Amino acid sequence: MESTAKASTKYLEELSILLRSQGFIVHPGETRDIDVELDGSTLCRINDLGNLGYFADKIAGKESVLDRIRETARSTREYMTLLEQAPPLAAEGLSEGYQLLAEFNGTVLAGHMTRYGAQFVTWEWVHNKTALWQGHYYGFGGGSGGYPSAKRDFSVRSGLLPASALFTPEQLTEIYRSIHETLDGEYPLTDERRKLLESATGQIEDFVPDLDERVQRSNQAELDAPRAGGMELS
Repeated sequence: MESTAKASTKYLEELSILLRSQGFIVHPGETRDIDVELDGSTLCRINDLGNLGYFADKIAGKESVLDRIRETARSTREYMTLLEQAPPLAAEGLSEGYQLLAEFNGTVLAGHMTRYGAQFVTWEWVHNKTALWQGHYYGFGGGSGGYPSAKRDFSVRSGLLPASALFTPEQLTEIYRSIHETLDGEYPLTDERRKLLESATGQIEDFVPDLDERVQRSNQAELDAPRAGGMELS
C-alpha cells in the first residue's frame, strides 16, 4: 500500500509539472487528485489513476483543451508506470537512475526522474553493448516534446518505422489547418469523407499537445507574409 501511494503521488507531481508548463494552474486536492484551472475557472479534477471528472457547463467551448489535458494525463500515466517497473540501465560512464524502457536493434529508450520532471533519452549500443553513444534527449533539459517525441525517435533510430512514415508536428499542424479549411468550406462532402476527416483531426489533436498554439502561429505567419504583387512601404 505504501509503495502504491508513493507511486500515485509521483504521478500527480509529474502531471502537475507538465500541466503547469502548458499554462494551466494546478491545485493539489484533499485526496489523491489535483484540480486543473484555466482563466480563473476550474476545468477538471484528475485522480491518481489518470481519470478526469468535470462539469459540462464549465468546459463548454473548451472541449479541445480538455482533450489535451486528458491526453497529457494518459501519456504521463503510461510512462510513470513504465519507469516504476522498468529495470535499471547500466553502461560505462552512465550515472545511476536510468531505467531501460525499450530496446531494439541496438537502440535503447531510457528514462529517469529529475527534480524538475522526467527526462528521456535514446542511445545506440557500442563496444559489445558495454557503452552508449549519440544520445538524443527529450523532456527537462533536452529536446521538446518529452515522452511522445522520445518514442518517435526510438521507433525511427531502431528501424521499427521508417522516418518517411511519420509526420513532424509542423507537418501535422498544416495538415490540420488544411482539413479544417475543407470541413469549413462550401464544397460538398459525403458523410463518409467528413467522418474520416474529422477522425483525422482528432488523431492530430491527440498527438500534438500544443496544437492550438501552433495553428495560431501558422495563421499569424500567413497573415504577416507579404502578398505577391503587392506594394511594400518602408
